[in-house]
Amino acid sequence: MNYNISRAMNTLSDRQPVYKNAESYYQGSQSEVFAGARWSHLFRENGSYVLNFCKTIVDTVLDRLEISTVEATTKAATKIVGQLWEDNELQIDAREIHRRALVFGECYAIVWPDAEGNTTITYNSPMTTTMVYDEENPRIKKYAAKVWEQKDAFGKTITYMNLYYADRIEKYRRAGEVDLAGADANGWGSAYDVIENPWGKVPVFHFRTHRPYGTPEHAPAIGAQDAINKLVNNHMLTVDYQGAPQRFALSSSGNSSEMEDFDEGEAARENINALKSGPGEFWYLNGVSQVGQFTPANPETFTKPILEYIKYLASLTGTPLHYFQSGTTFSSGEALRGAEAPLTRKIKERQLSFGQTWRELFKFALLIEGYDVDVQVRWAGIEALDTTDSWNIAAIKKNLGLPMDLILREIGYDAEMAEDIA
Repeated sequence: MNYNISRAMNTLSDRQPVYKNAESYYQGSQSEVFAGARWSHLFRENGSYVLNFCKTIVDTVLDRLEISTVEATTKAATKIVGQLWEDNELQIDAREIHRRALVFGECYAIVWPDAEGNTTITYNSPMTTTMVYDEENPRIKKYAAKVWEQKDAFGKTITYMNLYYADRIEKYRRAGEVDLAGADANGWGSAYDVIENPWGKVPVFHFRTHRPYGTPEHAPAIGAQDAINKLVNNHMLTVDYQGAPQRFALSSSGNSSEMEDFDEGEAARENINALKSGPGEFWYLNGVSQVGQFTPANPETFTKPILEYIKYLASLTGTPLHYFQSGTTFSSGEALRGAEAPLTRKIKERQLSFGQTWRELFKFALLIEGYDVDVQVRWAGIEALDTTDSWNIAAIKKNLGLPMDLILREIGYDAEMAEDIA
């Protein structure tokens, strides 16, 4: 058995439950936790309702992770970076890479020339791709692995695996499907092809919220989200009882056949039609001494705790409460920035981690293009500022001597327009 294949498969296998769970909570498709089988059956019969706050937690960070510019140390190399950005549609895919890194806690991008020799930058899911690090120094990439399936000309499934090293890419394949969750490392045999990697670096780049492997952005909120889902589903179940309360009839004598007066089936329509509503009408119910209905649960029994769990959820994830509740106002931009301070700190952490990976990625892409230069990644501003605040801060930076084109890029102008204005 190939040890490197076995280790890669085990890494993929260990993380599969984390990814699937994280994705279900982001999409709002997770299953509710029930106290027993009877309740589970009851709720599944009546449908499921989800107030998906986990998505808000992820998207609140995602919306502030916008790359402003990527610049190399030479103008020629910077121009190549711009071309790579455009050719690989990174104006779209960069956001998707950030989204998936936040949802799963990590994701990957592979940089390699295509069949025509063009440098490609492609997103890869952590459910099929993984990085293996050096045991002694976890900053060092040993190799990466990618596993995927496709049909051959006869409709049979073939599973492929690539192992990416700093000096080569080994390609493997085997017939049939592979259970990633079961860490199936057998049956791969020898590599059917080996491609030289002349650039001396593993061409796979790991975007992650934490090291060595990431944690989903919304992971701390899962318990509170489960509680909210349970409260919402219980509330929705009682809505039917509020619109049509559960009724009862108490009989001091008689037998079960006398309950036909309350039977809503076909056999009792004559009895039901005989009971007319209106002033002066008299209802006679044979053998029944008392009728009534059960009082439905008070909606506040469910809605008030939901608000409390939202506060817990916001606190656990560093997401300002006003992202979950509309209508919140702030007396000033300073008050808003104070409320968003925990979110700002968290986004800065993500920028440091993702920014370093983007830097490594573009340095490698430029190496393929023939440029051995450094790269600097700049992000758009993350603090919530109104227009007046933005320009006041820009004026202060200008007085301190910062270049005008840099100030304009930070405000949101693209590099070309900022350079023209400056």
